[in-house]
Amino acid sequence: MLLALLVEGGVLPYYWFVALAGLTYLAAAALSRSRGSLWAPGLMITLVGFTLVLWLRDGRPVDSFQLIALTALALGLGGVLAALLGSTRGLVVSPMSIALPVVLFGGFALLDQQRVEPFTQSTWVYVIALIAWGAYELRPGRP
Repeated sequence: MLLALLVEGGVLPYYWFVALAGLTYLAAAALSRSRGSLWAPGLMITLVGFTLVLWLRDGRPVDSFQLIALTALALGLGGVLAALLGSTRGLVVSPMSIALPVVLFGGFALLDQQRVEPFTQSTWVYVIALIAWGAYELRPGRP
């Protein structure tokens, strides 16, 4: 909720939202220790978020092939880092935890770019998804 309030309230520019969401995923992953599967999404979305911040803070165009390529690179690098951490540190990193952020980020980016409401420049839809996914991962009795 604080994340949406910071962005929607104008404290932070909208382009910071993805980086902050990624950091929130990483915080939830740290709370769940090695048993939660938020490590891959956290790393992937954080890297994409900082890619967007570095690109958009200078007023570069959103509809750029270079940005698409950098975003794909960031998603892939995050997935590779998550897989390496999973194998070396025993963190839960499944193929689904790597694939799902790619699908969701691509889908949400397309909906935002096509100006489909309520996805256009709104953080609340994403905050609700973040809370739901985090709550699912942190539910009691999870092995």
